[in-house]
Amino acid sequence: MRKFTIPVVFVLLTALNAGCEPRGNDDTESTKPVHCTVIVDGPKADEDRDNFAGRVRYRCATPGAERLVLKIKLERRDGDVWRSVASRTHTLKGKATYAAELKYQTKDLSLSCRSGTFRTVVDWSRTSRKDTEGDNLISGAVKDPCRAPIFG
Repeated sequence: MRKFTIPVVFVLLTALNAGCEPRGNDDTESTKPVHCTVIVDGPKADEDRDNFAGRVRYRCATPGAERLVLKIKLERRDGDVWRSVASRTHTLKGKATYAAELKYQTKDLSLSCRSGTFRTVVDWSRTSRKDTEGDNLISGAVKDPCRAPIFG
């Protein structure tokens, strides 16, 4: 009976903890900066295929970053050079940067449909507890994002 009880208790405790969300850095005395995740998605057409958008997904742990800056650009390839065709900057603070575990908030940058090869670029920076972190992320290139898929 004892051999059976230990695995059952272990499985039960594991299952109960599976739904718990990490608390992040809520401790106001902590000097550890809040962690943020930023992901860039390639340009994608809307349902009507009138526009396409580059999307940036982001989330920070609780209580959120003091400041998260997202500089989003849509770029078009012109020969061997990428040229910016649209840009927008979002400055977010506190709870506006927070998203639950495995969830993301998003910011989009849209353009009317046109032919060409496009990509999404984001320069981001996070400030939290006197620490700044950032990166430059570039999506894959998408040719004619509004063109209907062949098999779809």
